[in-house]
Formats: sequence, C-alpha cells, structure tokens
Amino acid sequence: MAENVLFSDYSASDYIKFAEQSAAWIKSTKQAGKFGARWIQSPDSKEDFTDYPMLTPKSLYGGSAGVGLFYLRLYQSTKNAEYLEEAKSAAKEIIETDEGAAFYERTLNAKASGASKLVHVKNMPGWAAGYYNGPTGSAYLVLKLYELTGDESYKNYAVKVADDLLAAAKKSDAGIYWSEQNDLCGDAGFVTYLSAIYELTKDSKYLDAEKSFGNFLLSKGKPAPKGGTYWNVVDLTIIDFPKDVFWVNNAHGTSGIGWIFTILYKTTKDERFLNAAKEAAKYIEGIAVGDENAVLVPYLDSLERGPSTEFYYLSTCHGPAGTSLLFHALYKITSEKHYLDWVLRLSRGIIKAGAPENFSRGYWQSQALCCGTPGLLEHFVSVYKLTKNQEFLEYAKRAAKTVVGQSFVPDADGDIYHQKALRRWSGAWWRTIPTDVHSYTGLYIGTAGNAWSLLSLAAAEKNENLIELIEYNYFN
Repeated sequence: MAENVLFSDYSASDYIKFAEQSAAWIKSTKQAGKFGARWIQSPDSKEDFTDYPMLTPKSLYGGSAGVGLFYLRLYQSTKNAEYLEEAKSAAKEIIETDEGAAFYERTLNAKASGASKLVHVKNMPGWAAGYYNGPTGSAYLVLKLYELTGDESYKNYAVKVADDLLAAAKKSDAGIYWSEQNDLCGDAGFVTYLSAIYELTKDSKYLDAEKSFGNFLLSKGKPAPKGGTYWNVVDLTIIDFPKDVFWVNNAHGTSGIGWIFTILYKTTKDERFLNAAKEAAKYIEGIAVGDENAVLVPYLDSLERGPSTEFYYLSTCHGPAGTSLLFHALYKITSEKHYLDWVLRLSRGIIKAGAPENFSRGYWQSQALCCGTPGLLEHFVSVYKLTKNQEFLEYAKRAAKTVVGQSFVPDADGDIYHQKALRRWSGAWWRTIPTDVHSYTGLYIGTAGNAWSLLSLAAAEKNENLIELIEYNYFN
C-alpha cells in the first residue's frame, strides 16, 4: 500500500524543504532595484502601500530587509550560497538608497488625508520611522550580514544608521525621543538597535542615548488600579478608538515597554529599568484573566471601564506570544521562578483558547508572524528551548502542522498528479476586513515569516543555532 502523505509526521528536513519552496515563490516576486533587489510586497493585491507605515518597501516588517533576513537564515540552514547572495542583494539596495537623517525629517512630518482605509494609520508617523518599518530595522539585516561575513562595509553602514538616528532625536526635560508614538513599533524599538550598536562599538554615546530615552519612558509610567505601572504610549484616538482606552500588550503597550526596560537594564545595569520592567509585569499580572494554569491578557484597558474581557489576541503583537517576552526576560535576569510560571501560564492560555487549530476574534487567519499561527510556532519553540519540556515541543509541532496546512502549493502545469516546488501563504492581515485576503512576501506579515517559523522548529530539533528575530535575540 502506498504511503499516505497526510498521515506522515513532519521532520526537520521537511520543514527546511518547505522553507526552500517558500523561497522559490518569493523569488518569483523579485524586482530589480537601482542597486540590488526588492520584492513585491503583495503580488496579488492592487493596493498602493507606498506611504503606509506598516509596509514600507525596505522594512523588516513587510519589506526587503525582512525577506533578506529570511534568505540569510535559509543560507545558514542549507549552506546554499544562492540564498546568501539574495540577502546581500537586499542589503545592497538598502545601503545604496539610504536617505540618512533626512528620512526622519520627511517621515515624522508627514500628514495624510483622504478617504482611504489606511488614512488614520498613516497619521502614526512614528510607526513608519520606527524599528520595524524604518532604517534601523533594515540595518538589522546588515548587522547580521556583518556578523556572518565580517565585511567591514556592513559594520560601517550599521553605525551610520545609528548616528542618523541620534541626529534625528528630539530633546525634552525627561530625555530624548523621536515621535509621539513611543511604543515598541515606534520609538521604544530603537533601544534594540542602540543596544546592538553599543555592543558592537562600545562607544558611550549610544549607551547615553539609550539611557536618555529610557528616562523619557520612565516618565510616562502611571500607577495601575490593580497594581504595578502601566504605560499608555500611543494616542489611539488618531485611529478612531474611544478616548478612554489604551493598548496593553507587546507591539504597542505596557508589556512591550517592559521588555524594552529589560534590554535597557541588560545594557546599562541601571536598577531603575529593572524595577520598571517588574512594575510592568505586575500590571499585566493584575489584569490577566484565567486560572493558576492558563491565562490570557486583554487587548484593551481603560481607567473608566477596566480591562476588556471579551477580546483576546493570541499571537505576537497583542497576545501571549509577545507578552510573555517580558516574563521570559525577567526570568533570565532574576532566575525567579515566578516569572517562569507566568511564561508557562501565558503559553498554556494559548492552548486552552483552542489554538493553534481553532481561530477566534483575536486569532484569525492572518498567516503572519505578527498576529497569526507562525508567531505561535516561534513562541512555542522559544519556550521549549527555555524549559526543555516536551509539552512545548509538541505544541510547536501542532503549530507547525497548522502553518503548513494553511499554505498553498500550485499544481504542476498540466499535471494534477504533481505540484510545483512553490509554497506561499495568503491571509487576511486586516482583522476587521476578513475578506481582504492576499499573499504577502514579507517577514512579519507573510510567506517569509511562515517559512522562518518552520526553520525555527527544524533548528530546535537539530539543536542548531540560527539568527533570531529581534524578539528572541536577547535572552534565548
């Protein structure tokens, strides 16, 4: 009897094969830039993402830097030099088209108008300039190329990007800042880059800048009704949220700010930052919903209405996969079991909510590292590496099976018995527009991210170390 492919368990070699099939599909969207390569961000969408803050063309989130980083990781996994050349081509285009400090002047002063569904988000310029969508995130690819190749030109560019960032900083009595969006997707994400450049150069000006912005963030904290300190660092009325609500979790809320404080503490050893991270954790603990085994954290909080209790994201941006990073980091720093217990409770909250197989209001079919199943896979691999508990490896395998099952591989031309070696994912990135389904190439939004997460599980099973997403670059 022939082997039934649907009965088979996937192995590390399967995950790598799937990632290579993904790379082949991404290659089909490649475009020649003036100096190197870019990729069409959504080849089956007619939308113009030119000035959309979350899909800037050279970004880590959905642009060429993220695709290049995926190719670099695939090169590490396979040793196929073709993938290294793709990563270098992405970096060359990024480096040669760099705008310098003028990028921040142009981007942070941009204003949008019109009737587009994107118009309100376009009035969050700090997101367009921030780590995930601006030059510092693009330079993360360049930094990793320097680490891998030793090419000094990559190092020089990475340092230049940091200097441009410092030149664009604004001053306040509390410390420096860049925009009105001080969340992880905005100004706070810069700490990850300044920390990396300080470790690279040991130049104190980067450490001083980190500390100054850290002081600015400290000034934004406020006591929470249920204990701890919360940070409301984004004005949500700009995107039509009620004036009393604020975000809580990793991408735009307190847990992400707390995680940044752990990085500040790691670099500076300033106890104020560690205490702030602990205060952020207390706040999250105070509003979590669940039991001693499993919890979830609400999407929104309000001093007038209290935390929302009918709406929970599950993945990286607003869910346990991202929020647990704060507790993971605090456990690594302090060795206090309390924080490890919260990592486990948040992880089990994902499973108790029905994921990865069952979808819900805050865990929809986005097919994205940011808000979908690949973010869960990345998280479970991380918790398995932290604990060596087979429970989390099994969760990772369940997530991987769901990730693979959501992909699309076309039939071979004129031969329904066979398939092409091309794999992609299509998802509804907009949670509130479930019919807006497209395939995306990028790292945090599309196919590159799905394939990235499969490589994470392959590496864990083979006990290999590959480059990490920034979220897992510090304490893993």
